Amino acid sequence: MIKGLYTSAAGMLPLPYQQDLITNNLSNVNTAGYKQDRAFIRELVTADLYLNELQIASTGTPPPMVNIQPPAFRASVGNSSQVVQMRTEFTQGEMEVTGIDYNLAIEGDGFFTVQTPAGARYTRGGNFKMDPDGNLATVQGFQVLGTAGPLNVQGGDFKVLQNGDVYVDNVQVGALRISDFEKPYELNKVADNLFVPRAGATAQAARNFTVKQGMLEKANAHPVDQLVAMIEVERYFEFGQRAIRLQDETLQQAATQVGKI
Repeated sequence: MIKGLYTSAAGMLPLPYQQDLITNNLSNVNTAGYKQDRAFIRELVTADLYLNELQIASTGTPPPMVNIQPPAFRASVGNSSQVVQMRTEFTQGEMEVTGIDYNLAIEGDGFFTVQTPAGARYTRGGNFKMDPDGNLATVQGFQVLGTAGPLNVQGGDFKVLQNGDVYVDNVQVGALRISDFEKPYELNKVADNLFVPRAGATAQAARNFTVKQGMLEKANAHPVDQLVAMIEVERYFEFGQRAIRLQDETLQQAATQVGKI
């Protein structure tokens, strides 16, 4: 019975974390190029972790320890635990026509490369502007990089071709550095809708892409889906609370009856 309490509580532990991810997704449904996050409870990984700790395996040899480093973590209560992993969904968002020349979208693979004080970062958000020095930049002021460095776009007519070549007044001033990584993407989210590669992930020139000028890629998180997911998490939490309450009442009754005997 005590183990039942632990199991129910361990099942509830990941839910606030999952709710936080959904809330963040919902708050970014209007952020250009935003990629939603999902939480996965890894039941097989949890089972493997259990076998490791007890040094049990079907082959008689303990398997290698399960990696639960970020963005994964272990949620434990008593002797019950869950391995929870956060994954970013990199599916293509819908295209929105804005008609603004500095709005760019990538259709297909790849990321815009931007220069930050911490180094090169990557984004799918293409709501750019011209900074005070005449360079193409993000709304936060980070310079958008071309294949040869920052792109100076001062002048009149600003054009970006589908292959990423940049022209000002019909003169080519550079080409966008569209970077890609080996899939599945091993990228971590940082502030300002940017990504940084994890250890071992190396940027390479993207191949299968088309740059769309005057358009933005919308977030791949849809409000209705996120609201439904939020309701589901709340229901699961309520079920967990109910299970704990029922087991607690059963324990109380058992203790009372044993005392009478």
